[in-house]
Amino acid sequence: MSTLAVITIGQAPRVDVTPELAAILGEGVRLVEHGALDPLDAGAIAALAPPAGATEGVLTSRLRDGSHAVFTHAGVEPLLADAIARGEADGADATLIICGSHFPEFPHARPLFTLEPLACAAMRGLLSGFPGRRLGVVAPLAEQVDEAVVRWRDRAGAQVSGTAVASPYTDSVQAIAHAAASLAASSDLVVLDCAGYGREAASAARRACAESGSPVPVVTVRTLGAHVLASLL
Repeated sequence: MSTLAVITIGQAPRVDVTPELAAILGEGVRLVEHGALDPLDAGAIAALAPPAGATEGVLTSRLRDGSHAVFTHAGVEPLLADAIARGEADGADATLIICGSHFPEFPHARPLFTLEPLACAAMRGLLSGFPGRRLGVVAPLAEQVDEAVVRWRDRAGAQVSGTAVASPYTDSVQAIAHAAASLAASSDLVVLDCAGYGREAASAARRACAESGSPVPVVTVRTLGAHVLASLL
């Protein structure tokens, strides 16, 4: 059995994510969880919040108690590096950072993967089947939309046809589904662009798109990345 360290940019355990990952990766993979914000108390987490009006480098994730936090990319990066080291010390054969954003290279002694490049590679392949490569993107925060458009365009070859905002941490599944459906008519495919979106949200979004008269596929970065990684593990 191989051991995979699952690193969240928020706090572990990610009870909203790891059961689905485990099902995709299979019984031969043991998961150990570590979070970038695990060592921090509420005050220290609040200090990582972006300045008012920030539109770049903004992230959001679930905390251990089920609430969520919004913080800066730059602030969490050294904490992520520490979480990766803790995962390797915990016996991991490989590590997966469960975030859809792009990160720099971190120090690591064993194979290190991030959802973002795995999902972008898978998306590039999926979009190759559609001449227009039109991608609708649902993001958790309005502050993340511009970065998401550039990332999917440059790293997955997508023509981003529309964006919508609905958070897996603060909005209902129905709100997420409505956001996806609002993009369906102009898209070949819709992506729920955060590790927090799971199977339930994707299924509801697919139903809402079909009911809107535009039955397009809806995928999550979590599922895209996990299925690619499963082929290796």
